[in-house]
Amino acid sequence: MQCMGGQTSGLTLSEIAAKVGLSVNFVYRVTQSLVAHGYVVRDAEKRFSIGAQMLALCQPVMDDVPLAEAALPAMRWLSEQTGEAAHLGIISGHEGIVLERVIGRAMIKFYVERGTRFPLHTSGPGKVMLAFMPEAKRDEVIAGMKFERFQPWTISNRKDFLKCLDDVRKQGWAVDAGEHLEGHHCLGAPILNSEGNAISSLWITGPSQRLSEERMVKLASVVKKAGAMVTAALNPAKAKP
Repeated sequence: MQCMGGQTSGLTLSEIAAKVGLSVNFVYRVTQSLVAHGYVVRDAEKRFSIGAQMLALCQPVMDDVPLAEAALPAMRWLSEQTGEAAHLGIISGHEGIVLERVIGRAMIKFYVERGTRFPLHTSGPGKVMLAFMPEAKRDEVIAGMKFERFQPWTISNRKDFLKCLDDVRKQGWAVDAGEHLEGHHCLGAPILNSEGNAISSLWITGPSQRLSEERMVKLASVVKKAGAMVTAALNPAKAKP
């Protein structure tokens, strides 16, 4: 499972066997069992990757309510309000990972599959989760991050990133204006626990022509409201007047 965890494009049976140092026959038996239980999926090219059942195990649960279950109504609302795909994700190690998504109604759809990992320093959800995280935990995550420069405007050092996080915390939302993939924009807001710390993020994605920087500013309050809806669903006692 650790071997497959960081592989966004999946691995073949022989690649898994080589990486873990086990026989192909043994790996075949194990993967067959994992596929049967939904922890691993196999695509048409016979490449294995993490399945939805494993994602369900790693998501936060509050008062016996799984995060994705609590978030889906707000995600559907957000997608309806904006027309774009809505996503839910958490931090896993030093990266983000998509737990759930609701596809938008636009003819040309931009969405990210469940289980996809993404860099934190270039993404709206990554920024808001770190901005609303306790300082000690945030610093621990940032210490292991690779500030890879995907575009000339990508933040590529810790000092500039920390300044960005200060701004994000003040405004309560963050964007990715093509910092990872040019032409692909996203706008995210945090989902908080009862202490006001981020446990997850909710965000929308779309092409830059449709989700321009100006439009993202206008939609920021809508995305923040969706995040607050999930926060309230996970913290019902705090939400009561």
